Amino acid sequence: MGQLWGLSVVVDEWMKGETGTAWWGAGFLGLSFLVGLALWSPAARDR
Repeated sequence: MGQLWGLSVVVDEWMKGETGTAWWGAGFLGLSFLVGLALWSPAARDR
């Protein structure tokens, strides 16, 4: 849910021309992806 929200904020800021804010948002999306991957990775052995 957080990634979807973050993506909508990043696209909105990019379209307004606020590229600095959009890059911070892109960083948030990348970090959010890495956290999700780290949480999923150990659980994959259980499947």
